[in-house]
Amino acid sequence: MKSRIRNIARCGFAAAVLATLTACGGGDSGPPPPPPPATYTVGGTVTQLSGSGLVLGLVLQNGGGADLPISASGTFTFDTRVTSGTPYSVSMVAQPSSPAQDCSVANASGTVAAADVTNVNVFCLGHTVGGTVSGLVGSGLEIQMSKPSHGQLIVIGNPLQINSNGAFTFDPAYNLSVATEVDITQQPASPTQLCVIHNAGIAGIVAQGANVTDVEVVCSQFSYVANAGDNTVSAYTVDATSGALAAVGTPVGTGTSPHAIVGTQDKKYVFVANESSNNISAFAVNSASGALTAVPGSPLARRLAHPKGLALLGTPLGAYPVGTYLYVANAGSDTVAAFAVDTSNGSLTPLSPATFATGKGPSSIAVDPTGRFIYVANNGGSNDVSAFSVDTATGLLTPLVGSPFPAGANPLSLALGATGKFLYTANPDATNSSISGFSVDLGSGVLTPLSGSPFPLAVSHYMATDRTGAYLYVTAGSGVVGYGIDGTTGMLTALPGFPVVTGTDAHSVTLDPTNQFLYVANDSSADVSGFRFDASTGGLTPITGSPFPAGNLPDFVTVF
Repeated sequence: MKSRIRNIARCGFAAAVLATLTACGGGDSGPPPPPPPATYTVGGTVTQLSGSGLVLGLVLQNGGGADLPISASGTFTFDTRVTSGTPYSVSMVAQPSSPAQDCSVANASGTVAAADVTNVNVFCLGHTVGGTVSGLVGSGLEIQMSKPSHGQLIVIGNPLQINSNGAFTFDPAYNLSVATEVDITQQPASPTQLCVIHNAGIAGIVAQGANVTDVEVVCSQFSYVANAGDNTVSAYTVDATSGALAAVGTPVGTGTSPHAIVGTQDKKYVFVANESSNNISAFAVNSASGALTAVPGSPLARRLAHPKGLALLGTPLGAYPVGTYLYVANAGSDTVAAFAVDTSNGSLTPLSPATFATGKGPSSIAVDPTGRFIYVANNGGSNDVSAFSVDTATGLLTPLVGSPFPAGANPLSLALGATGKFLYTANPDATNSSISGFSVDLGSGVLTPLSGSPFPLAVSHYMATDRTGAYLYVTAGSGVVGYGIDGTTGMLTALPGFPVVTGTDAHSVTLDPTNQFLYVANDSSADVSGFRFDASTGGLTPITGSPFPAGNLPDFVTVF
């Protein structure tokens, strides 16, 4: 009986507890809440990072995101997790430095699709750019890398100072996935030199996985003389400090009666007009020694007519020339022949049309400093100057209004002064030699005779101005006469201390590109006279060792 009472009591207590729980809301409350949505990460791989400071940015369509500093190559993952269906974009917040690199992002954007994103790839292709320097004597040479952007060249990294010959490498390395070039930003001084760059343009070579090692900085200076009497060209190195000439090997053969001679500004090719064999000898220049090697197929342009004058146009010191053209004065056909120069091998291709009419007996050609006009001295009896505008994209010529322009008797050679404002002709008439002077309309190229022109001044063959156009030098017998050029009026004033004695029968005269030295080819004494040029006075001082031996009848000398 007591046991049953206890059982009833337990049941009563349990019922009371159950009633209480039911009154407080206990018992079955329905299904559990759903789990939170799955989230995923965005990441990828960084390749060949060598600099520091690379920062990537994650941008999400619904706002938010984060920046992620990257310190080394390998995999990376942004801390922010996102749900499936979320658009994302990864961008470059900061490029690496020390060394600087130009990194790029592939697979940068997309939408998360129920899985971690692992294919964002950052490329930092740290290959190097370098090459060699030769012929450097002065100090202060500086080169710089750059790349095109919206029609402008943007410098990359810091300039590289070059203090000696030999190999160089830019530091830092760059990703050159776009066309890039190397430029000279400062030329050497003490002594002054004019260096040029070969293989300056680089188009994605590094992006293909290879270091660039073939950029050449050429600082050596060379001189070449056409020897009409023995059908050769003599080659020389030019001492950058003294201007002295040192022969390079033995003279090389040309066509018959080599006359005018020109060299490209990039120091790669020399062209010689052979007056009797009616063709052009073309030579490649060894950038280290100055030695000449005939271009395949030379002599070229075999159907010329007594070529007497040559001029080159469009050879730049930069990496991307519009075009390089060679113009030839054909005294036998009263024309100028025009050729495109292939700067990769020195070959010549006639333009179309290939010739342009001049006056009688064209003998020499001058190109204005802008490259927009050329002038031709006609020595065969028409006694005038033909003038043309130049289409720099095609090299084709168009006669200027009023051309040809009357000059003195038998104008043989031309020179431009005062940065192209004035043009002069040497008129070595047997009885009344003179110099004609013209003002040049810088917009149209049209010539207007100076007051009193032609001037009754002694001149026997050719003339040249210095590189600033402040002084004019003419050959006269066995000497050189110098004149100052008035920069406003173009009038000539005889310089004191002239004539300066040269070798016998001074024929042609030229100044080197650094405007430090003047050279004269002496036809009858078979040598070249060299002088140091004083840019402040126009005076000339003989170079130690001058005159320098040449071949037989050295008519023309060029320096580059």
